[in-house]
Amino acid sequence: MTARKCFIVAAGLMTASAVHADDIPSNAELFRMLKAQQQTISELRAELKESKRERSAATPREAREVATAARPAGRDAAKETVAVTPSAQAYAMYTKGSAVLPTPGRNAYVGVFGGGGSRSSSTVSQFGTAFFPEAVGGPMAIDATGRTSSAGVGFVGAHLGYEWSYGAYLQPALEIEGFYLASNQQRATLVNPTARLEEHAFDTTFPTRTTVLLANMVVGFRSPYQGITPYIGGGIGAANVSITGATSTQIDPPEAGINHFNASPDSSAWTLAAQAKAGARLALGDSGAYLFGEYRYLYVGDVNQVFGSTTYPTHVPTSPWTTSFGGTSHHLAAGGLGFSF
Repeated sequence: MTARKCFIVAAGLMTASAVHADDIPSNAELFRMLKAQQQTISELRAELKESKRERSAATPREAREVATAARPAGRDAAKETVAVTPSAQAYAMYTKGSAVLPTPGRNAYVGVFGGGGSRSSSTVSQFGTAFFPEAVGGPMAIDATGRTSSAGVGFVGAHLGYEWSYGAYLQPALEIEGFYLASNQQRATLVNPTARLEEHAFDTTFPTRTTVLLANMVVGFRSPYQGITPYIGGGIGAANVSITGATSTQIDPPEAGINHFNASPDSSAWTLAAQAKAGARLALGDSGAYLFGEYRYLYVGDVNQVFGSTTYPTHVPTSPWTTSFGGTSHHLAAGGLGFSF
């Protein structure tokens, strides 16, 4: 290669280098560009933080403003609801929220009561021996049977008890009770079948008084009606059945003026008694006094009464008479006044 050619090649290379050098930035320019980008990023971050602070401050303020605006509207809506709600619906809404009103237990209590009802008929048998002489057949055993009549009864009584609370609804109680069934006239026609007489019948009356003593278990139930407490209960105990002035007159064959119980027309005996009852009581304010009404079923068990023998100069002597009564049912209605303390 000649010197001229070498010079021409070198000049071309220098010219190309100068052209490319104009396109590539220098180090100083690159540093300035990077610094400008970093400043832009910092400004963006600052703007984002300021925006978040503004939103955080605005959210509670707006919520308070919304709540403040909604509160009067809610009161107005509630007033309108109450105004348009019928009284029956308002009562239902109230009672639904408080289905059972609190009713305290009575603790110790006493009560007196009275009433009336009916007594069922019962079987009755009269046993004895008529001491006829051997010339006319000797002693004759008598076993006359029949049924007493049903009748109305009246009664009065009192009880003493203690009640406590059990759970939200129950109010159990234990009580001692006594009552007196007023005198009622039981009457019966008793027939004695015997081969020695074609007919042998007695017309009997038993004026009866009954005193009943019971230990009861009673359970009251709290109700949605303030001061009203329904209850059920039952008891078991004893009854003294007393008969005063009983008569036994033979009507076939007739014996006028002869009372076969004349030696002792009075008798009394104890027997089993049991009852079930259901009712409700009504508190009279906060005084502790209350009224109550109830139904009772009373059962008085079998009882044997012994009356005196027949002792007349004109009548064959007899043994004492044993009269056996079957169980008796009583359906009773009672009302009373009580006081708790």
